Amino acid sequence: MSDSKPPARVEAKSFQEPLAWLAETIFEKVFREGVSCVGWPQYVSDDISMMLRYSRSIYNLLFYLNADERRTNDLGWRMHYGVTAMSMVRSLIDCLYNVTAILEDPVGKGAAYRKSGIKRTLDDLEADRQAYAGQPEWDEWVNSRRGPVELLIRMSGFTLDDVMKQPMWPTLGTYLRLKSGVTPSDNQQFLKTFTHLEWRQYSALSHGAYEAFIGTLGNVPVGSYYVQDFLPHDDRPKVDASYDLFLSTHLGRAATVLLCLLTEVQAYCRFDGAHINERICAVWQAMIPLFEAKEVYDGRYSKLMADKGISPRP
Repeated sequence: MSDSKPPARVEAKSFQEPLAWLAETIFEKVFREGVSCVGWPQYVSDDISMMLRYSRSIYNLLFYLNADERRTNDLGWRMHYGVTAMSMVRSLIDCLYNVTAILEDPVGKGAAYRKSGIKRTLDDLEADRQAYAGQPEWDEWVNSRRGPVELLIRMSGFTLDDVMKQPMWPTLGTYLRLKSGVTPSDNQQFLKTFTHLEWRQYSALSHGAYEAFIGTLGNVPVGSYYVQDFLPHDDRPKVDASYDLFLSTHLGRAATVLLCLLTEVQAYCRFDGAHINERICAVWQAMIPLFEAKEVYDGRYSKLMADKGISPRP
């Protein structure tokens, strides 16, 4: 987890709450107005809004765990809890991927996303049924779970046959893995950003990969946070001193991914009201000093926002 240079410092209060409330506003817009605004099926509104609410929850959790008051006054707080939680930035990246992939074709890919999830649930239930065949309590449990899933299939306008024929929704890695000679789409090219260099560390940390623990931010290996009590006494203060830099860097990245997600949804849906466009621009402006935010803004969002009329002027 190496950084080539120290990250810029941005006061979190300039974007923390504005971004959280912006996420809630766009969630409400997608859930309540998505169908009437863009004409996609109701389940697309339901699924995208679910990922928006989940992403906002991750974002809020990261700030909650690392609030100054909690770090100072909570005797149960430990520095390595904050390090561990940062692996959830990978979940934010996956939500960004899922939503942008669906927005490529909301009707077709929205259906594929939901059918794939339902199919996996049914496959898991069938695996449990076979593993515990002949045990009435397990048969009853599987049947109690399967009934609501089959109801969801009908409510979504699908058939069981539709669902069972659906290929599995690709992971981000599969989505980006192209055959030789195939030109990546704009979205694939953009999402590759989140699989390179510092962004890759979140996947490594969530998988417990060795490189996650020996990588550094500044001059402290990430693994040091977990074994601080085993380090030489002279080295332990370095771990404590490095945490503020660690925290500001990763909270900034979490905010960047969430802002990318919200901008993508607004660029597609173009919701009116609630000053959404102006608020998006204000948060981008606050976060531009962060290297990662400026990189994705210059590489994608400056043009996308201009093309879609997302400007600071109503």
